Amino acid sequence: MRRWYGKRPFFVLLFFSVPLFMITCVAKRVAVSSSGLAAPTEVSAIPVAAPLIPTGVSAVEGNGLVTVIWTSAAGATSYNIYYGTSASVSKKSGTKIALLSGSRYTVRRLNNKTPYYFVVTAVNAGGESEDSAWATATPIAEAPKPGLVRIPAGPFKMGDNLDKTSFALPVHSVYVDEYYIDKYETTYTLWKEVYDWAAANGYNFDNAGSNGSFGKGNNLPVVVINWYDSVKWFNARSEKEGRTPVYYIDDARTNVYRTGRVDLTAARVKWDANGYRLPTEAEWEKAARGGLEGKRYPWGDELGTGQANDNMGSTVPVGIYQANGYGLYDMAGNVFEWVWDWGSERQAYDWAVDGAKNPRGPDSSDTRTRIRRGGGYTYGSQHLKCSGRMFRTPTYTAPYFGFRSAASKR
Repeated sequence: MRRWYGKRPFFVLLFFSVPLFMITCVAKRVAVSSSGLAAPTEVSAIPVAAPLIPTGVSAVEGNGLVTVIWTSAAGATSYNIYYGTSASVSKKSGTKIALLSGSRYTVRRLNNKTPYYFVVTAVNAGGESEDSAWATATPIAEAPKPGLVRIPAGPFKMGDNLDKTSFALPVHSVYVDEYYIDKYETTYTLWKEVYDWAAANGYNFDNAGSNGSFGKGNNLPVVVINWYDSVKWFNARSEKEGRTPVYYIDDARTNVYRTGRVDLTAARVKWDANGYRLPTEAEWEKAARGGLEGKRYPWGDELGTGQANDNMGSTVPVGIYQANGYGLYDMAGNVFEWVWDWGSERQAYDWAVDGAKNPRGPDSSDTRTRIRRGGGYTYGSQHLKCSGRMFRTPTYTAPYFGFRSAASKR
């Protein structure tokens, strides 16, 4: 058998090697000796610096998608996005989308009502930058809009003897008149809209509020507001919308509460007005139970996974967990919610009268604390119970502390 490559080895070698040698010499500027062989020479090159870290990273949700936006970084030739479902996302742990140009990119095929976190890095011949600050967004088919939900009049059992928690005892019957409560916790967007109007119309607040626990994302509950902030904000929202304010600083109820810290009494509240207000503790608990009787949580007795935000490490957008029987969201978890009543762990319900109608709590508490309800993304699952109570001074603020609107009339 004849082998064609055995006949012309020198020709083949010469054909490929000579041009290659010439190209290599030109490209690398290799010196050639008199013998025809390449002489050793030093090749110098200026190293390329890695690009700066991208800044101004933000994320905007859509239906099954999130658009990530950033400011172009000096020295970058392309960008990488890394994303995941934890705020600890990084280029070491996130799902990678590489070699992006421009300064925005839409990540698709994401799950609605699932919070996603994003970081961006810049890339060039010198390497990849460190991670940017993270941004977050939660894909959703339709953005949540505030709206009052009717809670029907009637009795219910308030408190809980399932776990023998002292401050939830004794269990007692309460009758609550029909009233209305917002289906969502108050979002920062709504808070800011009213806050800006109020600041221009004679109101002042202790705190400006925060957009969720980290100030990042959309449709997040407002947090870092105290009890006084919330009741003044309700008056401002009422006036802005042409409703009758509920809270006053005098017993005649003629001077609207707009400034300072005033420990209002029940006599200074127009309970039958159509303005916005905090729910009473009894109203809140009835709403949280969603029509169920004697259950630990808004959905029943067992705490499963994915039913409330008690462990995400941050606030999440309102309304991404399943609603209760009244169509209310986040009555367990995400952020604790201020209610009207004074109270303390030692007082428990010792003051309560079985069969009372529309109770508004004691006139004061032995620890000068008001009540918050519902649990949050921190403090543990024990506070998710419908009967769960936490007691804080009315000046207290925290990144897991918000509220929602109620009204006696729609």
